[in-house]
Amino acid sequence: MTASKWKTWLWATLLAATVAASAAWAGDANSQGPSGPAPVVQYGKGRLLCLLANKKITESSGLAASRRTAGVFWTHNDSGDKPSLYAFDLRGRDLGTWQIQGVAGRDWEDMASFSLGGKPWLLVADTGDNDQKCKTPMLHVIPEPRVDPNRPVAGGQVGVAMTIPFFYDDGCQDCEAVGVDANSRTILLISKRGKRTVYELPLPEKTPARPLTAKSIATLDLGMVVAMDISPDGLRAIVATYGNLTEYARGPGESWAIAFGRPGRTITAPGRTQGESVCFGLDGKTLYLTSEGSPCPLLTVPVKPNDGTR
Repeated sequence: MTASKWKTWLWATLLAATVAASAAWAGDANSQGPSGPAPVVQYGKGRLLCLLANKKITESSGLAASRRTAGVFWTHNDSGDKPSLYAFDLRGRDLGTWQIQGVAGRDWEDMASFSLGGKPWLLVADTGDNDQKCKTPMLHVIPEPRVDPNRPVAGGQVGVAMTIPFFYDDGCQDCEAVGVDANSRTILLISKRGKRTVYELPLPEKTPARPLTAKSIATLDLGMVVAMDISPDGLRAIVATYGNLTEYARGPGESWAIAFGRPGRTITAPGRTQGESVCFGLDGKTLYLTSEGSPCPLLTVPVKPNDGTR
C-alpha cells in the first residue's frame, strides 16, 4: 500500500469510528426517554375511603402523603387554627397532632411532602389572602415527624428548618395551591382567582435573607384553583378546583412552563362538600382528597387495575 493510499484508508477508518461513536452517544441519550408528556395514567371511579377519627380536623385545607411511612398522611386546617399538623392513615385512624414551633397559623392553604438529601420534608403554605391585604406569603419547611402506625395516638412539637418569605412578580395574590418538585428544587404555586397564574420559586438551601420572587410561567383556563401536588418523579402535576381535577404532564427534560402551556387532562373527582386538597400517593399515580367538614372524609381516585404505566 502506497503512503497516499494508507493515509486515505486511515482517515476513512477514523471517520467511521467517529460516526459510530456519535451514534452510540446519541443512543445513550435517547435511552433516557423520549420528549413529550409522561405516559397517560388510566384512572377508575373516585370513592370514599373513610371518615377521619380526629374531630379537630374540621377544615382540611391541605393534604400530603408521608415520605417517611407508607400509608400515613398529613393535613392541616384552614385559617383560625393553631399551627398544627394532623397525622392519620388510610383507615382514618388518628395518629397524632404536631405543633409547629415558632410560626403562626395565619392562613394556611396547602401543604406538600418531598424527599431531599435522603430526608423526608413537609412544606406548609401560609399563602391565603382572601381579603387582598397583600400579606407577605410564607412557606414553612419542616422535617417530617416520625409516626408509628402501630402505636397509640402520639404527637409533639416540631421546629421549622426554613421559612421562605416571597412576593409574586405581578402583585398580590390569593394562593391555595402549592407543590414541590424536589428533582429540580422548584416550588410551584397557582393563584386562586383572576388569571389562575402558575408561578415558579426556587427551593433555597436555607432561610433567605430577603423575600424571594415567584415568577409567573403560565396561566390556566380553570375555575378557582384550591390545591395541587407534584408526583414524586416530578413528571405530573395534579390541580384541584371545587369541581374536578386537571393533570398536567411533562416529559424528561421539559420545563414546567411547557407542561402548563399545554391543555390539561380532566380527571373526574368524587363529590365533596368543599374540597380544597389533593395529593399523589407514593406510587405517583393514585390520588387522594379530603373535604372541609367534620368528620372529615378521605377519598381516592384509584388507578385502574389494567393501567400499563410504570
